[in-house]
Amino acid sequence: MTSVSFANKRNFRLWSIIFFLNVAFFIVWWNFQSISHQNISKSKKFGLAESNNTDPLINLDQLVIRLQEVSFRTRELKQLLKCRNRSLRFQRIQHGEYWLLKNLVIGRKSLHIGCAETLTYTTIGDYTFFDNLRAVASRWRAPISFAIHTPGYDLNTTLDAIQYVRNCLLDSETIKDWVTFHVYFPHQHMPYYVPYNEHEVLNRPFICTFANGSQVPPPYKLISRNDSYKVRANLTFPINVGRNIARQAANTHFIFPCDIELYPSLGFVNQFLDMVASNHSVLALEPGQPKRVYPLAVFEIENGVEVPEGKDELIALYRNHLAQIFHVDLCASCHKIPAQEDWLNRPHHLRERLNVFTKSLREKRFRSWEPFYVSDNSEPLFDERVTWEGQSNKRIQIFFIHFDYFCHFQNYAMCLLGYEYHVLHPAFLVHSPGIKISNNVPSSRQIYAKEMTKFINTKIEPEYRVLFGQNAACRT
Repeated sequence: MTSVSFANKRNFRLWSIIFFLNVAFFIVWWNFQSISHQNISKSKKFGLAESNNTDPLINLDQLVIRLQEVSFRTRELKQLLKCRNRSLRFQRIQHGEYWLLKNLVIGRKSLHIGCAETLTYTTIGDYTFFDNLRAVASRWRAPISFAIHTPGYDLNTTLDAIQYVRNCLLDSETIKDWVTFHVYFPHQHMPYYVPYNEHEVLNRPFICTFANGSQVPPPYKLISRNDSYKVRANLTFPINVGRNIARQAANTHFIFPCDIELYPSLGFVNQFLDMVASNHSVLALEPGQPKRVYPLAVFEIENGVEVPEGKDELIALYRNHLAQIFHVDLCASCHKIPAQEDWLNRPHHLRERLNVFTKSLREKRFRSWEPFYVSDNSEPLFDERVTWEGQSNKRIQIFFIHFDYFCHFQNYAMCLLGYEYHVLHPAFLVHSPGIKISNNVPSSRQIYAKEMTKFINTKIEPEYRVLFGQNAACRT
């Protein structure tokens, strides 16, 4: 009996050892497969071409080469900025009185972009603004976070527009790579159909060309603004809701909140990151330093003029009276940067790096300045109580100073918080061709604007003084 018992124990131990060896083998095999899939995913992230050879070691070698080429700056900036990488993912959430489909369609390269690897152009609009997307994407070539207001049947037109710009334009591959689309609509104006996920949107049928080979007109051109659900239902455009959605969805440390009709000079993203990486002093890294943002000069050009790529082309247009300061005929102080003439006259060399040209506060003669700037996304959010129709559409941080059809109100909260504005050179923005001229404000907008002005003076301004502090220089 003793020998049998001993044999049973020995067999039990042997089977136990075999069992644990099998478990260990399975774990090793599973981890190896996971590493293989991760390497393939990382290869796609860094734009490596896919290969029929699925050997993970080869993919890893490709990835190492790519990392050596591009990520020294990224690693340095990530350590400097202390930011965390975050992948984009689809969410169906409530945003105040709006339903939001956040990251409904995600840019292929934007999906896993590193927090310090690039910066995000955050913007807003409705389907009528889609004609600007090609120009912005082709010049920016980095993540774009696009929040689109889609009440009622406007969502249907927007989904068709997304498919069109992603598949039917010369720059569709760039749009697929970088543009992430979010849609939002009031719960009181629900669309009759809402896509369940990105797959439903991307499987939506589309046509780029007719049988005779001619281009199909884009969906955003077939339905006029006056025929949109928004106009038919007499809705206002909650522009600052969209601005906040686009900002909060960005997964990079630096963002550039901008209007989609404003096109950046070429190469700006890399120029800005190179500037920061080579000169850390441009950042406010030490405790007690004033917070800062980095505005660009803004211009507008005549209809029919090609959008300039660099400063030399811009200045040539400016000298020939084909370009001018943005909205200079409507609100001279709204987009005039500090030392504007010095910026225009400063010689520009092709090898010149982006640099801080001058700095200023939003006070006194610059109190109605409405800059577009790069930030670290830590400035106050936009005030969602104001609308485009109420002329309060620029920034949440703003305070009404000089009412004009296009000149709205200043970044009041940021002024109270003591933000500095470090103007950059030689980068700039250009509005889509066509110089705005003064005309009569529609009566409906006059009503909205009058009501909003009263609301700002009696409600927003007193609230901001309580929340952000007092500064007599920020007053008009």
